[in-house]
Amino acid sequence: MLTALLEQKLFTTVQFTREELKKVRSNGIPFHCPYCASALILRIGSRNIPHFAHTSRSECIVEKQNESPKHLLSKQLLYDRLRSLYRDVRLEHYMKEINQIADLYVKTDTREIAVEIQCSNIPIREMEQRTLGYHREGITPFWILTQSLKKKELLKLSSFQQAFIRYSPELHYFLLHFLPELNSFHLYTHLYPVSISNFMSAAPVTIPVSQFALPLTISNLPFHHPKPLTKWNNFRLKWIYNKIHYNKSGRDAFLREVYGEGDTFLYLPLYVGLPVIPHGLHIKNHEVEWQYYLWKDSLKRGRLFSEESLTIGLNKRLAAGHIELRILPFVKKDEMIRNSVRGYLRILEKVNVIDRAGPDLFTLTGPWSCPDSFEAFEQHRNDFFSKWKHILNHV
Repeated sequence: MLTALLEQKLFTTVQFTREELKKVRSNGIPFHCPYCASALILRIGSRNIPHFAHTSRSECIVEKQNESPKHLLSKQLLYDRLRSLYRDVRLEHYMKEINQIADLYVKTDTREIAVEIQCSNIPIREMEQRTLGYHREGITPFWILTQSLKKKELLKLSSFQQAFIRYSPELHYFLLHFLPELNSFHLYTHLYPVSISNFMSAAPVTIPVSQFALPLTISNLPFHHPKPLTKWNNFRLKWIYNKIHYNKSGRDAFLREVYGEGDTFLYLPLYVGLPVIPHGLHIKNHEVEWQYYLWKDSLKRGRLFSEESLTIGLNKRLAAGHIELRILPFVKKDEMIRNSVRGYLRILEKVNVIDRAGPDLFTLTGPWSCPDSFEAFEQHRNDFFSKWKHILNHV
């Protein structure tokens, strides 16, 4: 922690140099915890940020957080930056009404903001509860992720890291990642999943802490729109082969349903598994899975269908546990399934797989036909890309 009580006044380490802190400590005046009133010790090392620690084991709400050097550095950097922008900025601000401590509290002319810096995993349910607590007090929470990310060709995100994904019309689904050791943020925009944990994204935009503000300003950032569809089929094939490879025991419920329907998994038409950008990200299952359920349950039956009927059908699959939604606490939860269905129908209409038969009615332009041989699938693939590739690249 970076704050303590010194003679009943709040004392913050980030406002002093190491030499000044050593002089204060040498006076022998005791420090106490602002939250539990127990004794604190001021640690002033040469590597880590000067900070306070309880002198003995404590049940204090702060002590349980077990802050890392990265967490302390993050608080200091953001405190210094926000203090240059706003008059009322507080470190480790305790809110008695909800028994929560915000790493940083900011009061602007129009709102109150609680900044939560997260370096280690906590239950996502706890994040949701803390967020609700802030909202009940009329405070806007702003969560910041500082965990290390794995990035090669794709961005690999754990379920916890995915919980920090946000949405904006300009950036689609994006992730703000703080790197205190580099004194900057990385902003990953236009995220789109190719598996449960791997995401395509635009090249990250670097935002120096000196340009950070609340609320986050994104309208003038120099980001580039990616073209995820150029590699879409490669990732689709990789997912299919992995699905087959790891199902040698025959226990995969989805594959049992495909084969039970008489379809060949390797030869599913390419319009089962299309990337639905941006809102397909909401469904945790691969596009091949949830889109196959739509085809099996409704489309391939050769009758009229609607956005409403497909949404109802997919919601039944969700209730049955056949599909799962990503947990995205900072994204509006209304109509997640409907948005995915709507996006899929829009693509199918563009690539001439379906036709409109009314204001909200559709029909297939041709009968469902799963290729029954490699030669037939190769012909389907050639026809698909020669006829529709120019459309897909603009979806």
